[in-house]
Amino acid sequence: MGERELTFDLPVELGHVQDFARAVGEDNPVFFEAEVAEQHGFPNVVAPPTFTTTQIFHVPRDRRERELGANLDYDRVLHGEQEFVYKRLPVAGETLRGRMRIARDFTKEGKRGGSMRFVTYESVFTDEAGDEVLTAHYTLIETAKDVG
Repeated sequence: MGERELTFDLPVELGHVQDFARAVGEDNPVFFEAEVAEQHGFPNVVAPPTFTTTQIFHVPRDRRERELGANLDYDRVLHGEQEFVYKRLPVAGETLRGRMRIARDFTKEGKRGGSMRFVTYESVFTDEAGDEVLTAHYTLIETAKDVG
């Protein structure tokens, strides 16, 4: 019985890249204009570094829970941290293939009593050729029911 993972596609559509760039306050023209991106050595408009957080629209919580089975109580979940490790930036016009798994799942005692559970999801994104583009990690923290 192997490790559980789910796969999904993440289209890097020009309009979505531009909308995302505006939403996060980017004003660099490489996120908006193909000509400028090409002048900087990119084949098309570049997606901002945190663009792959839009995976949440392709892998909503209920799918993640059903297929990966962390069984978190979301009434007690906090966002812990997020990390992106890039081989290259995604560009408009490509579709990334995501493979998500639970990379870490552990519990430790909190400083004020009660335990905290840390669940780190890992998403590896590859391009159409199968080459790795980036790996994203995000950690959720489930707090104790009663900290005492």
